[in-house]
Amino acid sequence: ENMKKIKYISRLVLLLIITSCSDYLNVVPDGVADLEMMFNNRTSAERYLTTCYSYIPLFGAQRDNPGLTSGNDIWYYTLRDQYNDNEWAFGIANGLQNTQDPLTNYWDGGNGAKSMFKAIRDCNIFLEYVSDESRVAGLDIMERKRWLSEVTVLKAFYNYHLFQLYGPIPIVDKNLPVSASPEEVRIKRAKVDEVVNYVVDLIDNSYTNLPKYISKSAIEDGRLTQAAALSIKAKVLLLAASPLFNGNTDYANFLDHDKEPFFNQNYDQSKWTRAAEACKMALESAINDQRRQLYDFKRDGKLAVTNDSIAYMMNSRQALTERFNVELVWGCGTQYTGDLQNVSQPRLNPGTKGASDGTNQYNCKSIYAPTMEIAEMFYTRRGVPMEEDKEWNENGWYDDRYTAFEKTTENDKYYMKVDFDAPLLHLRREARFYGALGFDGSTWYGQGWTIPDDASTRNYVEGKQGEFSGQKLTTQYSITGYYAKKLIYYGNIISNNVVINEYPFPIVRLADLYLMYAEALLESVSGDSDIPEEIYDCLRVIRERSGLKKSDKEPIDIGDVREAWKAYSINPEKATTKAGLREIIRRERQVELALEGQRYYDIRRWKLASKEFNKPVRGWNVGESTTEDFYRIRYIYNQKFYQRDYLWPIKEQSLIINTNLIQNPGW
Repeated sequence: ENMKKIKYISRLVLLLIITSCSDYLNVVPDGVADLEMMFNNRTSAERYLTTCYSYIPLFGAQRDNPGLTSGNDIWYYTLRDQYNDNEWAFGIANGLQNTQDPLTNYWDGGNGAKSMFKAIRDCNIFLEYVSDESRVAGLDIMERKRWLSEVTVLKAFYNYHLFQLYGPIPIVDKNLPVSASPEEVRIKRAKVDEVVNYVVDLIDNSYTNLPKYISKSAIEDGRLTQAAALSIKAKVLLLAASPLFNGNTDYANFLDHDKEPFFNQNYDQSKWTRAAEACKMALESAINDQRRQLYDFKRDGKLAVTNDSIAYMMNSRQALTERFNVELVWGCGTQYTGDLQNVSQPRLNPGTKGASDGTNQYNCKSIYAPTMEIAEMFYTRRGVPMEEDKEWNENGWYDDRYTAFEKTTENDKYYMKVDFDAPLLHLRREARFYGALGFDGSTWYGQGWTIPDDASTRNYVEGKQGEFSGQKLTTQYSITGYYAKKLIYYGNIISNNVVINEYPFPIVRLADLYLMYAEALLESVSGDSDIPEEIYDCLRVIRERSGLKKSDKEPIDIGDVREAWKAYSINPEKATTKAGLREIIRRERQVELALEGQRYYDIRRWKLASKEFNKPVRGWNVGESTTEDFYRIRYIYNQKFYQRDYLWPIKEQSLIINTNLIQNPGW
């Protein structure tokens, strides 16, 4: 509460006239007397440390994380109605981003976002005062070093977050004095390579003073470790090496005040080598120092479950939703995920009987709807894409995946109702498909169903029009017929007494690092003959954790993508070529991290957004009640993504205030 009362009021009329940089870059601190008091003892200084952490975006909140809602991963039935206001979260996907009042404005703050420049300003204040050893009485030297390192890495992270959205940004390494001249206040944007090197240097010069792991989990979970810092470094270098920023000639005419391109116009493969080294270092630190490992529901879950079908489904969910589990490299402990779970949760039968009128009783809104694009993305049971699976092609299943049906059998009982007319699209898929998505006829583990073979407690989604989970009114329903099961903790109680278990939404988890390393390492080699075995090893551990491996039911070692593609794909040599393996790694990344807000950023950095986000948004025909009518593809929206959308706009008012700022192209 004390922090909220601290105000930064300019002492100079000149700075007031130009509306003050504190309104958009926050580089001019004031309230010096208040700051002197704030940093005179350990207790109040620690509050300021908490403030520096408080700017971490709420990645688990639909209104704060553009990665969740700005692509075509999910869709809402409306932008706004009497029950929901999704415009901030959903407006970008609908083409409503603008320069007058930008949505999710992380530059200035507003419309669902905190100002990252304000965050950087407060980090700079903290670093200035705490680095002075004559200040902060009661703070020992080791803790002082840790705090300084934490805030330095936080500053790097906030710069990275801005860079990911806006590209070249101003570098504010130190706050300006109140006596700064007007020209000093009007800070310019730095070139892409300068921003990247600056963020990396911040981390390199500070991360060793962070703990290797959190020993006081009850009070320190969510604070930075060495592995978390190195992961941020790896992410910024991976982004810098990617097609969006590495020799992107689309921005040849995007020039700074010296008439030089903000983007280096020459592709540099060594950036991938640098990224691969950083990814490997982060991965090794997470495994060896932070003691991270891939989540295993049989080993780490609270229930003694030996059933493979359930376990592999739950691995997909619980790696995300189990609080501070062994896979989480960094996730902020204050992340609010209750609302995200609320809007994702369907009414279940029998688990949530009582919501008979179809409204949002018991927090079952079910409006956060994954699209057909996501449903098609997952592999078949053989670990290859549907469109490449020989079995699917030879039997005509792929061509008929929407229109043909089969009765489910006892073999499907952990995934779907038995003796149920299911479209081919929902059959013979990998476990992650069933773990991530709920759909008409699917099971829903948890929330009362905890014994796999207890059919009396088994939850089902009944998604046709008028059914228990389906559309009953004109509001509060899934417009696609899919539900984001992966985002919902299985221990939630959704009945008369609602209990939603919060969890820290992952900023980095171990599977992410494995896939980052595989991608960077592949791009750093010259050709097909140079592909390192390490890449296949990284993919193997992810796939085997997901149930894609040799077993009594599967004679082929499909954990190895070479073997899976050779045996089951119509492109048998794909995994042995650099171009083919690139596609496989990208697909694996989208499958493993589905619905976690990563895909939007990946599609942008791969420069595929103009293709992927210019497709019709599709779902089932949810307003119908019969099998034949419900299972018809409905075209919901014709999404548009333009070249300008790769970089977000700066607010027009900020450009008027600071004439040295240059707007992003197309805006």
